[in-house]
Amino acid sequence: MAKTRNAQKTAPKIDASHAHIIHPAATPNSKTSVKSGTQSRTNTTTKTKKRSNTRSNARQNQREQIITVANRLFREKGYHKTSVSEIAHEVGMDQSSIYYWFPSKEAILEQVCDPNRSLSALDHIMNDIDDRVVQLYMLISYDVVRKCNLPFDFIEFEGLVYDHRDRFEGFLTRYREFYQAFERAISRGIEEGVFNDCLVDEQVVTILSITEGIQHHYHAKLRGNLILVSCDYEVKDHDPEAIGHMAARTIIPSMLATPQSLDEIRSKAIAILEKLGLPRA
Repeated sequence: MAKTRNAQKTAPKIDASHAHIIHPAATPNSKTSVKSGTQSRTNTTTKTKKRSNTRSNARQNQREQIITVANRLFREKGYHKTSVSEIAHEVGMDQSSIYYWFPSKEAILEQVCDPNRSLSALDHIMNDIDDRVVQLYMLISYDVVRKCNLPFDFIEFEGLVYDHRDRFEGFLTRYREFYQAFERAISRGIEEGVFNDCLVDEQVVTILSITEGIQHHYHAKLRGNLILVSCDYEVKDHDPEAIGHMAARTIIPSMLATPQSLDEIRSKAIAILEKLGLPRA
């Protein structure tokens, strides 16, 4: 009898007028059970995602830490005198762990050089500026500043790239872009009558020789081995931006068809940078 009464309580009722089955409402216990199960699965999924994100962030932090430490050591000791084992020791991990992130010291160096930033600035200089003198000034200044801000002497780096060109394709692409930008700016300036006629490729090589030479002295000063000191040269505390202006001041006047004030050119360049929302270098 107990079973019959229970069956009657839970059996569905039939509404004859509408000819469909009306199911009994779910009991509070059954609702709670379904809700509890769904919530449990949701909590489990959320916890799994959080753990995954935490591990991912930790791995990314390790990678960034390697780049930061390598940057500092390259600046303090030079690229050739810095070993992977030293980087690993400073980071606090095994040397084998470094190779998990980077297959070689050259690969670390590629990331230290920041492969995208220089081309982005170059695009702005070449596409947003119509004044050829200001454009050339900004190319010279920016080239000096970015090389001074490297954690090593560019001339030291140049030899490394030449010996391992297959490992530095990204750098070679960027260098080629800068070389061609100088060519375009000077060629257009000659066509517009702003610059004196010249052999453009030789002029670009001369400019790069000056910018790379002046950044060499800057890095030598930072390392304390500037040989000019033995010539009684009084070392100046110029920052990279001031050194960039020195290079432009040396190069541009001899190229101008009509003399212009370098201070005015510099002011125009700074105003354009501020208008574009770009850093001074």
